[in-house]
Amino acid sequence: MKTLLLVAGSRSGSDFFQSLLDGHPQVLQFPGTIRTNKKLIEILSSHDPLTISSYFIKNYIHFFDSRLGWSQKVERHNMLGKNKKQYYIVNQSEFKKNFFNLFKKKPTDVFENKIYKSILFLHQAYAITCGQNINIKKIMLINCHLIKYTKYFGNKIKNIDFDIIHTIRNPLSAISSPVSNWLNYEEGKNFFANSLYFQLNLLVNGLKELEKIKKKNNKFFFIVQLEKLHQNHSGVLKDFCEKYDLKYDTCLEKATFFNLEWWGDKISGKDLNGINENFEISFKKDIFYEKDITFFEYILADYINFYNYKFTKEKKIFFFKILPLKCEILVWKNTLKHKRIKHILSIPFFYFKRIIFINKFYQKKIKMPHSFGTKIQ
Repeated sequence: MKTLLLVAGSRSGSDFFQSLLDGHPQVLQFPGTIRTNKKLIEILSSHDPLTISSYFIKNYIHFFDSRLGWSQKVERHNMLGKNKKQYYIVNQSEFKKNFFNLFKKKPTDVFENKIYKSILFLHQAYAITCGQNINIKKIMLINCHLIKYTKYFGNKIKNIDFDIIHTIRNPLSAISSPVSNWLNYEEGKNFFANSLYFQLNLLVNGLKELEKIKKKNNKFFFIVQLEKLHQNHSGVLKDFCEKYDLKYDTCLEKATFFNLEWWGDKISGKDLNGINENFEISFKKDIFYEKDITFFEYILADYINFYNYKFTKEKKIFFFKILPLKCEILVWKNTLKHKRIKHILSIPFFYFKRIIFINKFYQKKIKMPHSFGTKIQ
């Protein structure tokens, strides 16, 4: 079975892409993100199936009752269906029993990697508990969400056949959307200088970091563009299905979890009802100074050209943007408003880090990964 590690770009629809795969009979996945950290890897390495399944339920309780935990607060899996009042529950006892049976019945020596064995059986036990046929599954999709989780997981399953799928969007939208949305969400109490640097670094250096994981593990790396996922969803998903020998199913045309309509996360501040064929690229100009736009379009010129985005400014040559970006000033003001001493003190550190690591001089040429829905030249 092929394993896909899904990695999110900045507000680029990774959960949306996963919601389109929901209900596909040949896809094995959980309804959300898996945080692949040291503690999870330690548990997955255990010889005791009860220890593994109990830990998993405790830390991913929202997979078993979507009214609870992170899913309820941010991902809005407690507001599914046409009336936005539905949710899902998965029987925990049945899940434990199914996991135990898989763990004990399957010969251990079949799996060279104990961690992969555990994560596969967790997925299969979940699918069985939900009434799915695991014998027809062709891919297992793991929503790692962050590059650091992807890197960590990739290092632990080196001998396993996996690909990397990375969601992206127009660069200026990828800056505008997280800044404006997170500053508005809960009055900005979760978005400071470190958060902004994370988003900018993800946009500018994300492909390079994922390319390193790809090369180190000799794996494949593909792109899903948010714009294409809306405007040419059948082309993107047919290309994806052809790549992984999946049947094109009508479920791929609806954004759901447990076959219940999903309306997007809470961060966006609005209800997003699946595929929008009239989707248009946009960004909030009040997040940028004019020179900021020129700067980002210059350092990301190869990216913009390859993925067929459009330039809004004339190209000008400069390697560094020493003066503060407007989005930085907005985030700094937000930090002062919340009087977070730790985050106030971190402002100079992340400011200089941005100057050093986010510029044209630091960029290295990489082979841009194929974007699903694009004809290979």
